[in-house]
Amino acid sequence: MTMIDQMTPDPSTVSLRPVSMRYGLIWGAVSVATSLIGFLIGADVGMPTAPMWSKMLFGAIGFAVPIWAVTMAIKQHRDQELGGYLSLGRGMGVGTMTGLIAGVIGAVWMLLFLYVINPDFISTMQDAMTQQWEAQGMSEEQIEMASGFAQFTMNPAFFAVTQVLGGVVFGFLVGLVAGAIMRRDPQA
Repeated sequence: MTMIDQMTPDPSTVSLRPVSMRYGLIWGAVSVATSLIGFLIGADVGMPTAPMWSKMLFGAIGFAVPIWAVTMAIKQHRDQELGGYLSLGRGMGVGTMTGLIAGVIGAVWMLLFLYVINPDFISTMQDAMTQQWEAQGMSEEQIEMASGFAQFTMNPAFFAVTQVLGGVVFGFLVGLVAGAIMRRDPQA
């Protein structure tokens, strides 16, 4: 048994929570900040009429930040908390929990945004979608059917649940890939 093996902590005694909280908070805060900036400059990517540059810029940020956050959380957990070793399951757990924290922050932000900051968001979005459907030449019946489905998905509770589930799923997937890449088993 080498000296490093004697100093390696038992993974079952090391919590995922602190590192997941730290990077989930960073991910969530950056997501809130980019959403607020988009709203304040009139480039809200949630609107169908948002300019293409804003969709590309905020989409890239929205994709890069979670990947960075989960990867850094896994790396820190492996290198600083687990003595340099990491199982794939542990990486997936860190990614999932980090995504859960970010998703809850996103859900709280979404509810605050929809009820306090921009309570007209949903009706404005529905009007913009109706105008797009009309411009595409959809009939009144088709627009009515599409509006019925959109009505179901366009409510604050649905948006909040989607934030949480999206964070968990994305965190899990990034944790799966990053955990597979950064996995390091102790030598037997």
